[in-house]
Amino acid sequence: MGKPYSAELDGFASTYQWVRQQAVHSLGHFLNRWSGDHVAVVGSGGSFSAAMVISLFRELVHHSPTAAVTPLEFDALLRRLAPRALLLSAEGKNRDILGAAESAQSSDLAAAALTLTLANPLVEFAQTHASIRAFAFQMDWAKDGYLATNSLIATVLLGYRALFGDGDFDAKVGPLMERQRLTARRAYFHSWKGLSRIGGQGLLVLFSAQAKTFAIDLESKLAEAALVSVQIADLRQFAHGRHLQLAGPGASPSVLLVTSTEEATLARATEALLPEHVHRWLLELDGTREQDVAVAGLLDAMFVTEAIADSRGIDPGQPVVPPFGRALHAVDSAASLHPIRRTHTRLELAARRKIGSHGPIGHTVDVEIVEAATTFANRLLSANIKAVVCDFDGTLCRAENRFDRMASIHVEQVSSLLRQGLSVAIATGRGGSLHTELRGSFDEELHASILVGYYSGGLISKLDDDFSQPTFNPAFEDLWSWLRASVYAQHGRPLSEVARGGQLSIRLHSAAECARLLGAVRQWLEREEWLGWRVFSSGHSIDILDPSTSKRNVVARLANSLHLDPLTEILRIGDSGQETGNDYELLGEGLSLSCERVSVDLGSCWNFGAAGNNQVDVTSAYLRGLTPHERAFRLLPVALFGS
Repeated sequence: MGKPYSAELDGFASTYQWVRQQAVHSLGHFLNRWSGDHVAVVGSGGSFSAAMVISLFRELVHHSPTAAVTPLEFDALLRRLAPRALLLSAEGKNRDILGAAESAQSSDLAAAALTLTLANPLVEFAQTHASIRAFAFQMDWAKDGYLATNSLIATVLLGYRALFGDGDFDAKVGPLMERQRLTARRAYFHSWKGLSRIGGQGLLVLFSAQAKTFAIDLESKLAEAALVSVQIADLRQFAHGRHLQLAGPGASPSVLLVTSTEEATLARATEALLPEHVHRWLLELDGTREQDVAVAGLLDAMFVTEAIADSRGIDPGQPVVPPFGRALHAVDSAASLHPIRRTHTRLELAARRKIGSHGPIGHTVDVEIVEAATTFANRLLSANIKAVVCDFDGTLCRAENRFDRMASIHVEQVSSLLRQGLSVAIATGRGGSLHTELRGSFDEELHASILVGYYSGGLISKLDDDFSQPTFNPAFEDLWSWLRASVYAQHGRPLSEVARGGQLSIRLHSAAECARLLGAVRQWLEREEWLGWRVFSSGHSIDILDPSTSKRNVVARLANSLHLDPLTEILRIGDSGQETGNDYELLGEGLSLSCERVSVDLGSCWNFGAAGNNQVDVTSAYLRGLTPHERAFRLLPVALFGS
C-alpha cells in the first residue's frame, strides 16, 4: 500500500511554490470574522497534526480560544460547548470528518472546511446543505501515500498565508522551504548515530512547549507505520514520575529531546540530568517565532521518520495493512454514535437561536419560545410585502467576500424580484466602494429601481444617481480628540478618513479589542450626555452614529416614497441583529428576519434558516420564498419551514 515515502518528501519545495500561487484571501477574511469566538479545528489521522498547527496560528493571530480535536473529541465537545468548526480533510472523504460535518450541521454550528481537491464528498455535503463554507483547492501532485506528507504541509501553509499574510509567508516560511535547506536537513538526520538502537523499549520524545507539533506528528507517523513504540511528554511533565522508566540498569527507551531555540536552555538542562546509559539525541528546531517553529517542526518530524525507517530498512509509506486495519478504518462512526439523529423543526431552531442554545439537537426547547416563533412566522406569512430592505455585507454577500463583486447567482435573484415588481433597498455601513460595485453588478436598466442607504442611512440615493461623498458631522471632532488621547490613539487616522456624514467607523485588530472600545465609547457618550448617539459593532469594526443616522432611515424613505406601512409591508433582512450589532435598529421592529445573529426580542428579528446555514445562503432562501400576490408579494412557508 502507498508509495515510496522518500519520494514524497522530495516534493516539499514544489508544494510550497504551489501554495504561493493559491488565492487564500477569502479564507483569511472568513477566519478573521471568527475572531473572538471559540473555534474547534477538527482533523483525523494525519490531518490532526495540521489541526494542531492551524490552532496555534489562530491563537497567535486572533488571541482567541482554539482547540485542535479529533472528530470523536469534537462530537463530545458539542455536548458541552458550541464552538465554530474548521474541518480539515485533504481529499474530503474521511468518514470521521464527514461525520463531524453532520454533527456540526445538526448542532446548528457555523462551520467551514478546507480541502485540497475541488470535487469530493465533503465539498458535496457543503454544496448540498449550505451548512459548511467549503474552501476547496486543487493540489497538483498525486495524493499522499500511506502517511500524510505534502497534503499536510500544504494545508498548514495555506492556513499560514491566510492568517499571517504574504509578507510573513515569503520572509519566514520561504527560507525554511528552500530546496537546498531541505536537502541538508534530511542529510543531517541521516547522520544521527544509533537510530537502529531504537528497539523494543521504543522512543521517548520530550518536547518543549513550542516543539509540541513536532512531537505530535512524529508520534503519529512512527505509530501509524508501526516503526517503533513512541511516548511523548513535555519537558516538565516528564519530570513528574515519567523519568522512572530510565532509572533501571536494564533496557530503557531511547530519548529524543526537541526544543525551539528560545527554550533550549531547559532542554539542555534536562538532557544533562539523564542517566549515562540512556541513548539520546537533542534536536533544536529552526525558526524564531512560534508559528515558524511549528512549520519547521513538521518538516523535521517527517525527516526524522525517514531516517529512523531507513535505519531499520523499512519504507513507512508502503506498509502491509492487515484486513482488520482496513475494517477499522471503514467503521462509520457517525452511525455508531448517532444511530437515530433527531432534528429540530425550523421553529424549534429559531427558538434555540433566540435563547442562545447550542449543542446536540434533541434537547428540549422552551414551548413558549416556540409559540412566539410560530406567532411571528404566521405574521410574516400573512403579510402583503411590497418592498424589502437588506443589509449588504454578510446578508447579500458573504462577509469574507465583501471585497469581491456580489455573486452572480444572488444578483440574478434580486434582479428577478425587481423585474417582478418588488421594490428593493440596501442599507449598508459602506460608501462609494459599494456604489461602484453595485453599479457594476446590476443591469443599468435596474439602477433606478434600487435605493441605497450608505453610511448606515446617512446618505440615501438611487443607484443611478452619481455618488457624492458627504461631509462628516463636526461634532465627531470632540469624540475623536478623546479617542486620540486614549489607548486607541494607534487607530488615530485623520478624522476625514473615518467619518462620513453621521457615521464614524473604526476598524480594529480583534473582536475583543472591538468589544472593549464599544463599551468605552458608550460610556463616553453617556458621560458627555450625547443623547441619541449610538455605537454598534460589525466584526472587527465599530460604527458610531449621530442621532440623525440610522438604517431605519432607508425603511422610512422607501415607505414615504411608495406610501407603504413600514411595519407591515416592508420586509427587512440583516445578519447582525444582536443588541450590539449594526443591524439591530433595522431588525428591531416590523417584518424583520436575520440570516445569522438575533436579538432577544420575541416580536422581531427571528432567524428561520436551515440548521448550520447562515449569511447569504439564508437570505437567498428567504428571497426564494417571495412570490407575487395581488400587487404585492407573499412569503411562502418553504422560506421559513423548509420543504
